[in-house]
Amino acid sequence: MINRVTIIGAGNLTNSLLAAIHRNRFSYKIDVIDTNKKKKFSLKKFNVNFFSSYTDIMTKSNLIILMVKPNNYIEVIKEINPFLSEKMILVSFMAGIGCASIKNKLTQDIPVVRCMTNITISDSEAHIFYHMKPFSKNIAYILNKFFETFSKLKKCINEGDIDKITALYGSGPAYYVYFNKIIKDVFINMGYSEKDATIFTNDLMHGTSKIIKNNKNSDDIMSAIASKGGTTQAALTELKNNKVDSMILKAIKKAYKKSKNILKK
Repeated sequence: MINRVTIIGAGNLTNSLLAAIHRNRFSYKIDVIDTNKKKKFSLKKFNVNFFSSYTDIMTKSNLIILMVKPNNYIEVIKEINPFLSEKMILVSFMAGIGCASIKNKLTQDIPVVRCMTNITISDSEAHIFYHMKPFSKNIAYILNKFFETFSKLKKCINEGDIDKITALYGSGPAYYVYFNKIIKDVFINMGYSEKDATIFTNDLMHGTSKIIKNNKNSDDIMSAIASKGGTTQAALTELKNNKVDSMILKAIKKAYKKSKNILKK
């Protein structure tokens, strides 16, 4: 079982993951490595060990989690290779970098598992999607025992599904925040103060998300709000006439394409 974890990279997703872990009691030790020493201060509240260089402390871990930017992964793997061993599991949350690409850079025959989640894991039991090839029931069991205390694990049969999940689920919170900003700006445009616009918009989004959670059929919700010939219907018709749904689909497909070719400029 997992007794020590090393996380490489101390960015936003690492902070979200640590917040999720911190919500529950955990018996294993966590080491975080990031070459940016300033990152240490944001991690103090999580009761983890911070290192600004790659050291043999990594050899004590049996789970290594890669949370670095994709364009840095080759250099990072080169740095950590001397401290890796076959007893470890390497889990990557890097967008767009396949298991084979990672394995090709390793000097040890280490199982590689590709994962994706999003920043909402800090406040809720968000899904963690994973793929590994070849599939190992034993590794899946170990990962499930580790992740199930603060998230929900979902297996992806095809690695291509992780690229889709990256665009839909990993980036998903940004789409909601973007729409939140649009509504907030409309409040301001119609004469409300920024303070009130923020309160009203956040209240709107939070309340609506709870309704969606309790009623899975979005058409039923919209029908309950939009009366025929009414104000809501007028707004929804305008959105449909401007093909907003097609625009969003096009944007997400753009993200999906980028996920499959993350290193191409």
